[in-house]
Amino acid sequence: MADPEQKEIILDYSKIVKHYYRNEWRPKPWYYMFYPPKQKEENQYKWVEENYEKFLKNTPNEIMYHRWFSNESGAITAMQYSPNGFHVIVGHASGLIEMRHGSTGTVLCTLRNIQFPPKPVHALEYSMTEDNVCYAACMDGAVYRVEIPHMDTSVTNPPAYCIRADPMLESLNLQFYGSPGISSYSTPFITQRFAALSLGLLADGTKMAVGYGDTSIKIYDMETQEAEVTYKVHKLRLQFIPKKLQRMHFGQVVALRAHPQKPYMFASGAWDKTLRIWDVRCKVGCVMTFEGVNICGDSVDLNREQCLAGSWQPTEGVTLWDLTARKLISVIRIQNRRPDVDGEYVYACRYWRSDDYNRKGKYGIIGGSGTNCLEVVNLHNRYITCSYPTPGAVLAVTSFQERIAFGGTSSSFNIVSFHDPKHEKDKYEAAVDPDYDYTKAGSTAVTLFQDDNDDMTSTDHGASFDMSASRPSTAGTVSSKASK
Repeated sequence: MADPEQKEIILDYSKIVKHYYRNEWRPKPWYYMFYPPKQKEENQYKWVEENYEKFLKNTPNEIMYHRWFSNESGAITAMQYSPNGFHVIVGHASGLIEMRHGSTGTVLCTLRNIQFPPKPVHALEYSMTEDNVCYAACMDGAVYRVEIPHMDTSVTNPPAYCIRADPMLESLNLQFYGSPGISSYSTPFITQRFAALSLGLLADGTKMAVGYGDTSIKIYDMETQEAEVTYKVHKLRLQFIPKKLQRMHFGQVVALRAHPQKPYMFASGAWDKTLRIWDVRCKVGCVMTFEGVNICGDSVDLNREQCLAGSWQPTEGVTLWDLTARKLISVIRIQNRRPDVDGEYVYACRYWRSDDYNRKGKYGIIGGSGTNCLEVVNLHNRYITCSYPTPGAVLAVTSFQERIAFGGTSSSFNIVSFHDPKHEKDKYEAAVDPDYDYTKAGSTAVTLFQDDNDDMTSTDHGASFDMSASRPSTAGTVSSKASK
């Protein structure tokens, strides 16, 4: 007779085995299940190897650095390269703002600690008139003025590691989400009740445009810090305004980008599926409205007379607009994307900022939550020039010359290098000169080879004659007919 304890153990074990087999070998349901199918481990990351063979192997393009950080810092929601490219300012979903090295991604300084409650930093923009000054739009309704400390860090000879932060403050923020105080580098510049979701400094540096969560756009004077103009319409008045005459956003303004050459123009995108172009000299403000652009992140960029916009949709997520003709130039339908992608779902869309190779806006940098990679797309022929795999969705991207930095929902900061394949040296072999110059065929002698059975007046099988002499003369034929 077995002990009662052993019987209970046997019964528990049998229940576990039955439960296991019931879950593993149950028949598939006849209806459709809305869950992703299980992939085999060997084929789960097979596309990463194919991506390396297709875009990175035997090219100067490479993934330079992966910098992992703590999960408590939050996802990377905004980033911006400095004008000289020496460092990158990174904003996190927890309110943390860090300064990283421009080529290695090493943390150089903590400009703003994690705040309580955590509020994401949605936009970062460098000042046009002040050196080492950056502005950050935060979801707590404030626009912060960030003073960047001067550090002599070489890009060619980077430091191995350098972190300037108070360990006690960092431990309080990470463990207990305490609020020991804002860092001295970051101070509130403009404060409002609603969340600041987008930010843009005009090219002359005298005005700032801020997009808020209450569907409004405000233009501030940089000296007085007061709102000069407010573009907003109440929701109850929209039903009385025809759609063609609406000049304001009625959704959260999540994207705003000032024109780098024109100090009076900026573009904005909101959750109302519209892309609008604004002119501060005009009383109405909005001078162009483009419908059907579902912008959900900071995915608007301007270059010369064109506007690049990214939409959160499965297909045709990238569009190119003409500001002079006020119409759609083209929908960027990628031709060489891998077939297992479920959709694009663009969150970040930028022009490749390179003064040497991309002044006319030939290349665009696209990232989202559908492709699991950052793509550099040739906007002219709609082909992916290079692709960099990422472990999560891409929410922020910035570039300086050949370096591209990006980040998102995963706890990693990435820096990669990209080179224009048109300007690569020694990529193709030199052309071989032909043995025979076909351009001078009319004046050179050609050797003909005949079989032995052919009747020839000459005994040589390799008779040489002039091609120009063998051509019949039209004048001779006419004179012979006339004589007959």
